[in-house]
Amino acid sequence: MNLNLSKKFSFTRERDFVIFFILCFSIFLTRCTSHKDGTQTIKEVSIQTKLGEITFLTNECKLQSKVLVFIHGSPGNGSDFTMYLEDEEFQRQYCMIAPDRLGFGNSKLNQFHASVELQSEGIVEMLQKYLEMEKLSFRNATIIGHSYGGPVAFKAGVQLNQWEVMKWKVVLISAPMDPNFEELRYYNHLARLTILEWLLPKSWIHSNDEMFQLKSDLKNLENELYQNQFPILIIHGDDDGLVPINHIHYFKLKNYRGLVKTYILKNGSHFVPWTRYTEIKNIIISEDIE
Repeated sequence: MNLNLSKKFSFTRERDFVIFFILCFSIFLTRCTSHKDGTQTIKEVSIQTKLGEITFLTNECKLQSKVLVFIHGSPGNGSDFTMYLEDEEFQRQYCMIAPDRLGFGNSKLNQFHASVELQSEGIVEMLQKYLEMEKLSFRNATIIGHSYGGPVAFKAGVQLNQWEVMKWKVVLISAPMDPNFEELRYYNHLARLTILEWLLPKSWIHSNDEMFQLKSDLKNLENELYQNQFPILIIHGDDDGLVPINHIHYFKLKNYRGLVKTYILKNGSHFVPWTRYTEIKNIIISEDIE
């Protein structure tokens, strides 16, 4: 990376970090005042798993033939995707499930351990139990992960496709997948200072722990690339200052055998699920392979 590119990435990274705080507040306001386009009731459900209790938001699923599962980043919670669950067009076509990952939101666990694999295991068990409990079956199943939720979604896709009830595809939005481009920031180290850990919410401490473990977790996912071939859809902003766009080439570099399709959003930041909502929505629906 030359000096000019390095300076540009440093600037966009700091800018996106500031945008993150603004966006968190905006999502909070949206949750309080959002206009519901759809008519379906969004309910909160909790399922006990071996790793802890997972709480998720879902719409009316009984008459749907397709399912979307949204996995949030770090930190975050399932309500980050409220605008998707409340969208009338999505409601007409999909059962939607947006869990709080273990250690975040309203999900509960005894002791937090930063691990992509454990997060995916909890989500997979929750999904299997809920679908069996409600006697739900779908001909089309998609799991969508944003940011840290991307590798969690990919690992969950590996596990879910071993479950012969239905076949799943994975959508990765602004997701870190290549361990060679994963690096800690100065604020990750600052957040580990005892006095700051005492001040920060638990979800932020958990998030920081995940960042320290992520590079190693991504390396452990590499073998899964050679053993699977379910469809992958990648969506990434070309101005993402937190997860560089270099990550989009990882599956091609590793000769992934499954179908991989990539959308690059011009001038898109790390937060395209909200800042570029209509484009993301149109991509998801248009790429909805039967």
